[in-house]
Amino acid sequence: MLSFITSGAYELDKWLKEHFGRPYTILLGASLILGILAAGRNIEHNFGSTTDVAGSLFSVAVQIVLLINQLGQLHEYRQVIRGRREARKARKAERKARPGE
Repeated sequence: MLSFITSGAYELDKWLKEHFGRPYTILLGASLILGILAAGRNIEHNFGSTTDVAGSLFSVAVQIVLLINQLGQLHEYRQVIRGRREARKARKAERKARPGE
């Protein structure tokens, strides 16, 4: 069941990128940044809660792991953007190098 869901999500993500391109990736990047900020606030909030120490520590650990994952996703997203930018620059430089065409 999990494999079906993750595979479907992957295919949907791929389809959205192909059909909506830049607006989708901009929305994705903005959502990722907002999620990272929310995770940071959640960690801070959980550190302030001292009623159930074990539960708070577990919750903070989970939030930290999710934050690390989101930061990794943001890094991947930025690498994709950089790759596209470099490819565009290379194509532009290649066109300038062929003045006769």
